[in-house]
Amino acid sequence: MECRHLLAVATAVLLLVAGARVRAGEADAPRLLHVAGGDFPALVMVVPDEHAVHGLQAPPTCERIRARRVDELAPGWRTRVSRIELDCEDTLADDAKESLTAVTARALLQPDRVQLAGLPVAEVRLMDSQRWGDHQYVLAAPFAAAGPAIRRFVEDNCLARTLADEAPATACTMLEADDGLYLPTSDAGGIWIHVDPDDATRTLYVEAWAD
Repeated sequence: MECRHLLAVATAVLLLVAGARVRAGEADAPRLLHVAGGDFPALVMVVPDEHAVHGLQAPPTCERIRARRVDELAPGWRTRVSRIELDCEDTLADDAKESLTAVTARALLQPDRVQLAGLPVAEVRLMDSQRWGDHQYVLAAPFAAAGPAIRRFVEDNCLARTLADEAPATACTMLEADDGLYLPTSDAGGIWIHVDPDDATRTLYVEAWAD
């Protein structure tokens, strides 16, 4: 009897230790970050102009723009971004009448850390200037699989936002575009879903505007 009792106690202790290890592992495992659009991380920063007068500064040029370090990102992104790449160009607008700074920032993400509509996000791409903005989540899924899921996600979110305003439901129906789907959100831009032109196995969720 004593041996059986000792065996039972030892088994119970082992089960408790195993359970504690499982719980500790779950606690240490990185939780998924669920993004919803409109919540892109800030990947670049402007270095203050030491020669600014009375707090007024000219629009920043590339010499004052740099990529953020990973530890400078918002807390939710620091453990999910592996690397940030930056390209910047001081150029002219299409009409050659206005100088502008075109910034392209790209964040490579840790695998299985970020999701949109239940789909894995592999990259964040942000393209900005004084005349346009193009912000993208790059989904690690082909358009045939990702398109319908993201469409439901976008339309459901749109309906939830417009319900209180009693906006017509048709305003939240995505339109068929040449290479995907489109939902206008203002006179200047909207949301696009389409195949990544650089990789047919990936899908882009895009929020863009242009003047």
